[in-house]
Amino acid sequence: MKPIHTIFLAVLASATPAAAQTAADPSGFGGLSAQADERVNISADALEIAEDENTALFTGNVVIIQGTMEMRGPRVLAVYGEGGPSDLENFTASGGRIDMIFDGQTAQSNEAFYDFSARTLTLTGDVVVVNASGTVESQRLVIDTRAGTSSFSSGPGASGGRVTGVFTPGGG
Repeated sequence: MKPIHTIFLAVLASATPAAAQTAADPSGFGGLSAQADERVNISADALEIAEDENTALFTGNVVIIQGTMEMRGPRVLAVYGEGGPSDLENFTASGGRIDMIFDGQTAQSNEAFYDFSARTLTLTGDVVVVNASGTVESQRLVIDTRAGTSSFSSGPGASGGRVTGVFTPGGG
């Protein structure tokens, strides 16, 4: 099957500037709220649509771009409403390491789930966030793009069941 070029799933642009890292949002991903209404571009090696289930399964070198956020992984299952693919409800990225880049910081996890109506992005499984001020490791990270907050929680895994962080005073 030929690689699928960029597929536009949602339209409506927002022109507000991204928020910086704050004490309430130590991961610095709260700025995603300014981009939550921007177009979502997905490209992959293959696409399988199940119209009766309102799903689109992207596989092979999947890249999702929304504003300045870029996410990469092996597999993404997108669920859309009755309005078709432009009525995107959520997506789940899985199947191996998921990498996300946003405003000079990175996040890695084993799975990522984005709920478009709640505007929450949940990363699970050996989560590692790195930015200029430090590194945080946990088993779960929930980014609430409306509130501009990030919540890390622990569980069994690479970080030994605890949230761990290494920070550089002054952010660099």
